[in-house]
Amino acid sequence: MAETAVRPLTFEEFVRLDLPGRFELVNGRPEELVSPKPLHAWTGSRIAALLDPYLEQHDPNGYWGVELDIPTIPYHGRRPDFVYYSAADAAQGIDLQKNQVLGIPTLVVEVLSDDDRQRDQVTKREEYAKAGIPHYWLLDPQGRSVRALALQEGRYEAVAEFSGEETLMTPLFPGLQIPLKRLFRS
Repeated sequence: MAETAVRPLTFEEFVRLDLPGRFELVNGRPEELVSPKPLHAWTGSRIAALLDPYLEQHDPNGYWGVELDIPTIPYHGRRPDFVYYSAADAAQGIDLQKNQVLGIPTLVVEVLSDDDRQRDQVTKREEYAKAGIPHYWLLDPQGRSVRALALQEGRYEAVAEFSGEETLMTPLFPGLQIPLKRLFRS
């Protein structure tokens, strides 16, 4: 007896599944995420807490949050550790009345995972670039470093790198200063 081919899910279909647990959409199939380990969870919550006052003051009509399912390329959807939509991007990408994500964010932040650093540094980097996400930050709690990337001609280029006792600063958020000692836990 022949098996029936299962059609890949679109992002909209994936979101409607409302699966229990943590999943991303990869090649049209739900892929379960590994639960974050302590340093990953700390760093993911800290970046949100440290960016919140700045964004509240400088872009109150923007949208930002943690672990939000976002569409990327066809049959893919990711759940970055932190997302930010500028006011202009939020107007097109977030529908609060329908409680839906419609478009791509201005910035995605991924905390590098112990289990699969390649996924964050290569696979998601390529996917986010194809999706046209303008800014991508990689936070490494093990190496206590931040790499800020900006989309240029379809590819991400490093615009800033910070480590050790340095302070994170980026043209995306003028005047923002985050000492890495406040972001990472030893």
